[in-house]
Amino acid sequence: MAKYTTFLQRESRHEAQSVHLAAHLDQDTGEVIPYLNAALGGFQYIKDPPSVSFKLHGKLIATHSRKICVNALNDQSEGEKIVDWMREEINDTWERRGEFQPRFESAPKPKVRS
Repeated sequence: MAKYTTFLQRESRHEAQSVHLAAHLDQDTGEVIPYLNAALGGFQYIKDPPSVSFKLHGKLIATHSRKICVNALNDQSEGEKIVDWMREEINDTWERRGEFQPRFESAPKPKVRS
């Protein structure tokens, strides 16, 4: 995956000052998503259409076949750094996909003991 186009959205609620960013990808990355799930430890995986979500440093990063979404950003620059990092992870994971098994399920949910 080489290129993407970003779209920025500011939180519309007065009390919230965060920014959300969506990066539309120039290639379909659906085949790498189960490998990303295994490599990076996604917490939510959806098979159809393929997507995986990660929680990282207070951010929610959702990777879809043709889009990466990041929430709770301070500004556009922060979002673009995260998207660039994810783009590198997508490319690296695809190159290393023969080294591990894809994971087609979400992380186990924590159980509350009574």
